Amino acid sequence: MIKTIFVFRTEAIVTAFDEDNQPHVHRSLFYYAYTNVTPSGKWHGLERHDHFGYCYGWAVNQSSCTILITENVYVVASNLCCIALPGNFGVPRDWLKSATWLGIEQIHGRNVDHWYAWEHEYWSEVDEPRNGVRYSGPNFKTPRQFTDYDAWEVAPQDPTLFDLPKDTDCSQPCS
Repeated sequence: MIKTIFVFRTEAIVTAFDEDNQPHVHRSLFYYAYTNVTPSGKWHGLERHDHFGYCYGWAVNQSSCTILITENVYVVASNLCCIALPGNFGVPRDWLKSATWLGIEQIHGRNVDHWYAWEHEYWSEVDEPRNGVRYSGPNFKTPRQFTDYDAWEVAPQDPTLFDLPKDTDCSQPCS
């Protein structure tokens, strides 16, 4: 049984730039969960990113894919399941702990807090920190990406969202 604390869900419009600096605007659905059922007993982030319209160059000729972050970073699509990055790169629960706060700014008519951490920038509404979070920075095979999140839902989610597909070999590195 997975014990979780905080399960988040949101949709977003993502503009991901490929290695030729071409923009790929697509819609994504993001899930984040945290569990302490790990060999070390430490909290561990789980993520699922369902991308519709672009798959960062991994699932070639496929319009949608899932990036699943559990014990590794997996790419899952029709007839594809592979390891994009070994190890867990889930966003930690205390991800802003070592971030630098750059102040309050106004973006699109909203007062937002501006943060910088690990070559990434983040903005969130001052009065509603879970709404209007924006993100910019390198991500996987993308040299640069800008994500504009919708409002976040904090609610229980189906725990199988973070499972790899059954009867599929997902042990090989992505090419």
